Amino acid sequence: MASEEIECHVCGAGNPKGTERCRSCGARLSELASELTAEELQARRHQPDAFELRWVFISFGLFLILAALALALLPLIIPVYDPQGFAGIVITIVLWFVGAAVINYVSPGKNFLEPPVGGLLAAIPTMFFLSSIADVYQLSTGAYVLGALMATMMALMGAFVGNLLGEDRPSPPRQEAKRKSERPQAG
Repeated sequence: MASEEIECHVCGAGNPKGTERCRSCGARLSELASELTAEELQARRHQPDAFELRWVFISFGLFLILAALALALLPLIIPVYDPQGFAGIVITIVLWFVGAAVINYVSPGKNFLEPPVGGLLAAIPTMFFLSSIADVYQLSTGAYVLGALMATMMALMGAFVGNLLGEDRPSPPRQEAKRKSERPQAG
């Protein structure tokens, strides 16, 4: 009979039962966050919990809605407002920062990577739109690529700011704690 293995909650690598640290990533193989020392909890406070695809889609949708409102619909309401060229890229960068901060503030846990991934996906059609509406302030393709990358970077910064703003809120219970509570108690 093969020895039982414990799956690492960080990297998913198999480890022999009774091992204190993961042989792949070095993470502590504890079941509950309460088993972590105060120093480890302090060091972990800004680490992402897990990558959740649904927050990528939420970020993508929010960024596209913000872009549609600020870059496509607002010029129809305010005729002198013209988000062409560099101004449109700057508006996109600010929208991605604010949107990512809001997303990470309202999301449970710490989701640093989801808003930038959603931002990068949303930046592609946004930059194509900005390029298509440009009649006076036409920029080079490289400028639009750089704008998409800057918007993505600002989404990462916004996600971090949103996490800092939401730090006072209680964090959701960890999955490991849920699994342990679902196991039948011996005795």
